[in-house]
Amino acid sequence: MLSKLAIVTGGTRGIGWGISQQLAKNGHNLILGFNANEEAALTAKATLESTYEIKVDIVKGDVAQESTIERIFQSVEDNFEGKLTAFVHNAGLYVGVTTSAESKEANLAGNLHTQLLGNGSFTSFEQYDYYQNVYPKCFIRCVEKALNYMEDENGYIVAISSPGCNSSQKPQLPYAMPGQAKAVVEFLTRYYAKTLAPRRITVNVVIPGYIKTEAWNFATSKWGGVESDTIKNTIKNTPMQRWASPIEIGEVVAFLCSPKAAFITGVALPVDGGLHLS
Repeated sequence: MLSKLAIVTGGTRGIGWGISQQLAKNGHNLILGFNANEEAALTAKATLESTYEIKVDIVKGDVAQESTIERIFQSVEDNFEGKLTAFVHNAGLYVGVTTSAESKEANLAGNLHTQLLGNGSFTSFEQYDYYQNVYPKCFIRCVEKALNYMEDENGYIVAISSPGCNSSQKPQLPYAMPGQAKAVVEFLTRYYAKTLAPRRITVNVVIPGYIKTEAWNFATSKWGGVESDTIKNTIKNTPMQRWASPIEIGEVVAFLCSPKAAFITGVALPVDGGLHLS
């Protein structure tokens, strides 16, 4: 009998990589989704399997596409005996800011984003629909499938959001397109937490702050990168005055995907060094 299994969308780089490492450390076998960087995905798989002696499957594809979700859950049946312990929806992007476009749909969203950057305008429903597919639609599709493979009292669901997507912080106007979609995911975590509570399956959302990942190199390039004075001053003006590491987010997610957190559900948890107090 295989031991516990977790799915992590976007699990081979950045915050997702920190989550994957901590889940592996806790003994989870893993199905890791990735969009395009196959070299990084293969390296992640090899590293996790050799370091933690677990089984890892990697699945390529844009989570905005339903076919990608189908392949991820087919792996649960084909490779892990149809038993799932945890699902983490980490995959995300800000096309043209934190990442380049890798699919036809993402290219469309990215081109429109370049036209709209900075004005917070809702003038493109093509871009709106793309982010809806990446965040709430993907989350719904995955959760509804995950429930078929989770046992009562042994299921954990975690989503990753961003600052400013709920009433705890002011809205970030240039982040309107992905932000509105993540706000829906935060609502959905509460919805599913309440509906799944009788099954003792928990559903929570983690809200990272400034996490030092390669995505930030892309996002801050116009200011000179993460070591520029502009970005250093931004970090200095946060309450704890430092970046967090992906591992710190991973440790929180791994806790929420464990029996130690079995009575925590429906929570939107900032892991941001006090950024939400700013």
